[in-house]
Amino acid sequence: MTEAKAMMLVLQNPKSGRETAHRDWYLAHHLPDVCGVSGVLRGEFSRVAEGEESPRWSNAAAYWLDGDPAAILMEIFARAGSGDWTMSDTLDGESMMMAIAEALTERRRSTVTPDAGGKDRLLYIVLTNATPGDDDVFNHWYNHTHLPDVLAVPGFVAAQHFRLVDHPALRPYPYRYLAIYEVAAGEADAALAELAARAGTERMVLSPTLDRSGVAAAPFAVDGICLGSV
Repeated sequence: MTEAKAMMLVLQNPKSGRETAHRDWYLAHHLPDVCGVSGVLRGEFSRVAEGEESPRWSNAAAYWLDGDPAAILMEIFARAGSGDWTMSDTLDGESMMMAIAEALTERRRSTVTPDAGGKDRLLYIVLTNATPGDDDVFNHWYNHTHLPDVLAVPGFVAAQHFRLVDHPALRPYPYRYLAIYEVAAGEADAALAELAARAGTERMVLSPTLDRSGVAAAPFAVDGICLGSV
């Protein structure tokens, strides 16, 4: 998979009763349109995995970027408003979280689980905050201890950690950090159960700099993929 320097994430819900229309529009029009913007390496549209109880978002669109995420975002907005793209009224804009982020690590591979790509893996999307004033310590722990601990869980394929970047065109974020974990689709249930079992034990020590009141995490199954123009 191509190395990304940045990320754009759109966590979203369709309007009530518009689920199928929203999915069809996103896969047929919006995903390929965004992937046609210079600097977009790859895009994936996903649905929350079955079994998730009361998910905050039912869909996620993830875009891996090469370049300045703010400049890419503004180009996307310009094209979306130009009339050249087919747009839709199926999105519930009030519940959407749209964010751009810069990479804090490279995409790191597991040493225990073979690589997987496309629809052969799920995206486990995790949003976090550090406790006030502890960002440097938090990131050192997350990048050098937590990512390796998670990638030691069988079924986890790869991971990358990002810092969210504020932008005046986007609503303020309730989170500051994003981790994208890739999990082998056929092993996802067992992998996530094992992750929960290890978290907080000596096999996966959690730092006190992790704000446990500010964590959102959910697995998403990939519905559609596009490769960018870069």
